[in-house]
Amino acid sequence: MRTIALVCGMGVAVFSSTAMAFGNQPDARPLDAAGYALLAVTVLGLAWQQRRPEAALAVCAGSAAAVFTLGYALALWPIPALIALFATVADGRRAIGWAGAAFLVAVPGVVAVVRGEADVVIAVIVWTLVVLAAAQAAEVSRARRAYTAEVERRAADAERTREEEALRRAQEERLRVARELHDVTSHTVSVIALHAAVAAEAVERAGGPPEAATALQVIRTSSRQALSEMRTVLGVLRDGGETAQGRPGAGGHVPQPGSAQLPRLLRDAGLPVTLDVEGERRPLPPAADLTVYRVVQEALTNTLRHAGATTARVTLTYEAGAVTVRVDDDGRGDDGRGDDGRGGRAPRGHGLTGMAERVAAVGGRLTTGNAPQGGFRVTARLPA
Repeated sequence: MRTIALVCGMGVAVFSSTAMAFGNQPDARPLDAAGYALLAVTVLGLAWQQRRPEAALAVCAGSAAAVFTLGYALALWPIPALIALFATVADGRRAIGWAGAAFLVAVPGVVAVVRGEADVVIAVIVWTLVVLAAAQAAEVSRARRAYTAEVERRAADAERTREEEALRRAQEERLRVARELHDVTSHTVSVIALHAAVAAEAVERAGGPPEAATALQVIRTSSRQALSEMRTVLGVLRDGGETAQGRPGAGGHVPQPGSAQLPRLLRDAGLPVTLDVEGERRPLPPAADLTVYRVVQEALTNTLRHAGATTARVTLTYEAGAVTVRVDDDGRGDDGRGDDGRGGRAPRGHGLTGMAERVAAVGGRLTTGNAPQGGFRVTARLPA
């Protein structure tokens, strides 16, 4: 559209200025069919100045040189050639552009020498200065565009380098955490599972109390489950990726647990736990499903460690667009401190903080505190 507007505008300017200039230049050749054709070619050559500026320069410069050589009145008809010259040099075709500039200067110079007319010589000198100025302006434009492109390229390279460095550091940190988890936590959990199995067999052979055998079995099962989940976490940390919900990921990762595994979790909780489901049960988004499981797991862990409870109740409520999980126990409630495992009191750890962060990560809300009927209550409402 811009090219059409340029061609039309230059056509009006060239033809009107040439027609008016003939009245002030009586010695000039009057416009005839050849003159009109050459002016038309000069203007129409600009149709290629965006896609093929060198072709536009060849057409415009050749027709303009012919108009000058045939002696038509001096007017605005050289301007299309200057526009094509500027476009060619600014586009990076410097050799062709300067060759065109030399042609635009040489042809009028030769004609001026042959004619020997003073006014023609002065016009050629002015024309030469105009051509050189147009070519130099095109060089400045080309240099500025090249500089801008180089700055943008370097900025893109710097941004890409920063991103690669951030990814590299993140991968190194993941590997460091994975090594520490493997060297410390995984080894410890493996030892717990092994000794729990040995102790369970010893109790069974000695005919010990069934409560001890049950407790050791719970320790053994929970340790193996924790070790399996730890391997999943280590695999994700080492690979730097996510494990898909409900199917093994790359490297043999096991599926993440969800609400479907709650009965098994409650069975091995270490105290009697009742599960109530309200509303129509339905599949949950993977992140929300995993969060439900982790909230119940952490809440029951806190109940065993700190509350001194004998029973607990888990309520899973399905609502329109949300799911709520609530864990109640009949323990001592929240007095700001927990059990240190030896009958004393110790500051509470980071379990509730971790639960709140996990719930917030999926856009949910966690509330904790004493239940109305006594004991402690953990409630998490998650978008689903």
